[in-house]
Amino acid sequence: MDIRLVVFSILLLAVTANPLRRPCRMSRYKSVSSDDMTVIKELQNEHEKNMSTDAIKCYRRMMRHKPSVCDLTPGDRLIFTLKRVSVTVDVLENMSTSGAADPGSQSLRIFLQLRDDLMICKVSPGFNTIPSKQLKPWLHHLQHFMDEASPQCLQDAVLLSLISLMVEDVGCWAHGKKLQ
Repeated sequence: MDIRLVVFSILLLAVTANPLRRPCRMSRYKSVSSDDMTVIKELQNEHEKNMSTDAIKCYRRMMRHKPSVCDLTPGDRLIFTLKRVSVTVDVLENMSTSGAADPGSQSLRIFLQLRDDLMICKVSPGFNTIPSKQLKPWLHHLQHFMDEASPQCLQDAVLLSLISLMVEDVGCWAHGKKLQ
């Protein structure tokens, strides 16, 4: 093997760092596109038409947090938002039909992209991947709810929280501070 090729390869890797690593693009989520929000609202509204009276109870059990997600540190906000988005993706995948035009499939696409972007940010420099003591009760509560709730209750709670997830959780994470 030619030594120049080896040296060039080492220099290329050193200059570009990891060529497969994509940058964390938080700013992309500082405002949710109106098209995405319309799709998410349509799915949530469609679900509200057919939901049971227990759906609100499930939603309240899942969202039992006293402080706002915006009160968490940026690293904790990222971890918690990623967890909630991952749960949302799981629920939407379980509901998904093959139709690409229905609100469930379109919402799944939106949340899959968001989850991928959050995962990229989680491994980027500057983000702490270890939950703080303040975040652990939040994660424990969410996990306990997921373990105890029926699949229908989990689906109801997730679908009723789509807008707050996009506006508050994702918005607070992307802005890196409290929303006013």
